[in-house]
Amino acid sequence: MYALHPATVHIPIGLLLASSLFTFIALRTGRMQWEQSSFHCLIFGLLGAVIAMVSGLIDAARQVTSPQIAPDDPVIMWINGHAAASLAATLCYGRVWLMRRRQPGLLTDSTQRNAYLGWHVAGIVLLVLGGWLGGRLVFEFNLGRL
Repeated sequence: MYALHPATVHIPIGLLLASSLFTFIALRTGRMQWEQSSFHCLIFGLLGAVIAMVSGLIDAARQVTSPQIAPDDPVIMWINGHAAASLAATLCYGRVWLMRRRQPGLLTDSTQRNAYLGWHVAGIVLLVLGGWLGGRLVFEFNLGRL
């Protein structure tokens, strides 16, 4: 059976990174249309992230319980690191969504804006880390391949 998770992660990663990029563009240019686009990317990115997490849990459960991976195999550490970083990134972007939903004009308040941007930066770092770990699982440990 082919792993579903690698096929479901690319769009959420792109949308969440685009959300952060559009927010920074909005601040740089002063054109708030970018912030509106950022919010839409954020919503669809989070929905896609939920789908990616469910497919990841299914694939991980199937592959970890297979006879190919022993219970003490070091690949399990990499799987857990990937899952933790990706979940933390999703939680950061969830916090961004919550802040933006509760206070739509937060980019005009410097205190709120700095916290909002901090969550974006944390989300970017964790998303890149989780993606790198996932790529390593696929290309180095051959998980999620035919």
